[in-house]
Amino acid sequence: MSRSILVIAYDREQDGYSLEKAHFLASPLDATLEIVRFLPSLDSDDDVARTNAISQAKQVLVNDIYEIFGDDDRVSSDVVSTDDISSWVVAACSEKHFDLVIKTGHRTESLFHTPTDWTLMRQLSCPILITNNHKWKSKQVVLATVDLAAPDLQHKERNEEVLKWTTLISQTLHYAPHIVYSVPIARSLVELEVVDKEKYLESNKFEAENQLSKLLENFELGQASTQITAGPPEKTIPHVANELKADLVIMGCKGREGIKGFLFGSTAEKVLHHLRTDILLVKYTGD
Repeated sequence: MSRSILVIAYDREQDGYSLEKAHFLASPLDATLEIVRFLPSLDSDDDVARTNAISQAKQVLVNDIYEIFGDDDRVSSDVVSTDDISSWVVAACSEKHFDLVIKTGHRTESLFHTPTDWTLMRQLSCPILITNNHKWKSKQVVLATVDLAAPDLQHKERNEEVLKWTTLISQTLHYAPHIVYSVPIARSLVELEVVDKEKYLESNKFEAENQLSKLLENFELGQASTQITAGPPEKTIPHVANELKADLVIMGCKGREGIKGFLFGSTAEKVLHHLRTDILLVKYTGD
């Protein structure tokens, strides 16, 4: 089944690796690519200057694309002038129904500023691959995270989406899949030594392994390695990713809106604070 991917490009220096990774994904995923570069909003009163700036940016983008893709007819490109990249991307994904968005991560978050990354994580309905500026190795490892703590339908469907993408990525790109479940423990309880993490893991590990084994039965991931750990996911997931030298982490994400999302964020957002590898966020948009 053919897929369509939207690639967000800022400039060649920042986004070379995201373009290369989009190129790497296009053939095995049988995907068409739309690569969009953004310019700051230009003065609409000066039509000539606006037209020239966009025209020059389009030519630079075409040259950048040619260096990586050559004459690939699956690739289209455009330049958009806007100060609100997030809204443009969300609207484009809603209109054209992209299967995946790829962008380089720009993690300059502060309490009073929500970067494009965070906004897209919360509002996009399709998965988003946030890349870092590192090449993928020849023998790649993909780390998929599942949540077995809650038996409700939302968590079940989110786990299934994560494992569908893990199966797709591991089979088409020949990644070595590794599945991890982190038995949740409040960070404060661990730091205050109210709970002994190792003992807590030991008492919950057998049941968690059975749950994970049952979950994987419906997916073609027979060669996957599995791991049960315990602790706050924003700490344990980056730790496991670092141990495995993973190239890619796949996890579910349900964006939060309003003041609750602003103050607390999601598990995926907290993980992204500590993660220094690529992350594929598979969105679940149910209520």
